[in-house]
Amino acid sequence: MKRWIIILFVFILFVTIYEISISFSLFESAKDIVVNNDIGRWQIMVNDDLINDKTTFEVTNVKVSNDENVRENHFAPGTLGYFDIVINPSDTDVSIYYEIVCRTDMISNSQISLTKIENIDSDLTMIAPYTYAGVIPLEDIDNNKTTTIRFYVSWENNENNNEVDSLYGSNSAKFEIPMELIFKQYTGEEIIEYNGWI
Repeated sequence: MKRWIIILFVFILFVTIYEISISFSLFESAKDIVVNNDIGRWQIMVNDDLINDKTTFEVTNVKVSNDENVRENHFAPGTLGYFDIVINPSDTDVSIYYEIVCRTDMISNSQISLTKIENIDSDLTMIAPYTYAGVIPLEDIDNNKTTTIRFYVSWENNENNNEVDSLYGSNSAKFEIPMELIFKQYTGEEIIEYNGWI
């Protein structure tokens, strides 16, 4: 009986040593694996400002349609104009999905309205009230192509609003359209058009 216990003990010892050596060799081989991948850069400029450094943008260059009663490139009651937001992702390694939330209901002068928003270079889709979305494909980024979003504005000449209009003319107030730009990596998701009411 004593002999069987010794044989059983030796057998268990060999099985244990064998299992430990297999586990150790698996662990040792796993530690030699090296993963070496570059991480995609993410650097986007909006109107020549790096968005990593800045969260608000001031548009000062509203291009105004010619009006014989208003000095060239000045926005005033009775005029139409537009301004551009230029997105430059040339130092980015991934396709980009962007959203522009443009709160036209919060424009500080009720006579100034946003009449149209369009992407000059590709499609722009309304996905929710006041929210527009688009994609900048990696091919365009590799070709250093910028994306220009154009906002058309109108300032209605309403005689009942002269007091507020005068504040704008005297530089006491600013023409502001609250906007938010959101960027994220585009991974192929479908952009669904909004069909409701604003």
